[in-house]
Amino acid sequence: MDNNRKLIYSREQKELDLKPEIKAGIESSETDLNTQISSSFSLKGYEKKDGMFSYSLFCVISGGEKKEKNFLRELIIHRNLRSLRVAFLSKENQGLQPYQMQDRWSEIRRSGIFEFEGQSFRLDSVDKVYLLSDVDEFYDQLVKILCNQDENDVGEWIISNPCFEIWLYYCFKNEPKVDLVCLESFSTAERSQKMKELGNVVVDGGLNPIHAFERMANGISHSIEHYARDDKNIPILYATEMHKMAQCLLETMNRSTREYDEFIRSKREWRETMRSGK
Repeated sequence: MDNNRKLIYSREQKELDLKPEIKAGIESSETDLNTQISSSFSLKGYEKKDGMFSYSLFCVISGGEKKEKNFLRELIIHRNLRSLRVAFLSKENQGLQPYQMQDRWSEIRRSGIFEFEGQSFRLDSVDKVYLLSDVDEFYDQLVKILCNQDENDVGEWIISNPCFEIWLYYCFKNEPKVDLVCLESFSTAERSQKMKELGNVVVDGGLNPIHAFERMANGISHSIEHYARDDKNIPILYATEMHKMAQCLLETMNRSTREYDEFIRSKREWRETMRSGK
């Protein structure tokens, strides 16, 4: 896969740019942001004087379509963070079961084309492909998929037990066997819903995926600390593989200009300015 994609602009050259209609300096609620991401992309002719930037392209096929999308929001809108872009695929209002995700991915592999928000990407131009799934009630599906995975399959499954919210939790806190111990009394199929309910109890303001994006370093270290898999290669309770994807995101964004670190610094300065009323 191409790791050095470059967009080159000149006075006579026009390129397509994704620009969301979001006013600068305003932090919207999670619901509003989800609506903005899904509905306000517009393809615009973009003309710029001589200049050049490189970016990596990751494709994400997700079982969940809300929290996961909002966590990756900055990389989907590709506005403030320019070194990495994420093309996100799920099913609106429903999400996708692992079998459905695998079917979508198989279709993409056969066609060699990944379609996102009205745009098409050649698969050989994509740097990484991730498939995000909860264990939830899908344990048997996941076991079968992993057992039958083609050795040439470049798609990397990122599984969270019980669900994606355990990754969001690790971005804020690191005491799952204290804060979340009640999950152990629920069945595997029931734990995901209970975890979602606990989010608003164990973390002030809830498991906000947009704020979690800014705390990825915490999430990575906490996730690694609790990571383990069973004999079927499925993460055990309280374990997630999101640290693998997050590490790659951070390394890619910080590879040349430490863009992510600068983004976090700017966000913190902006919030401090808002609090001080200056």
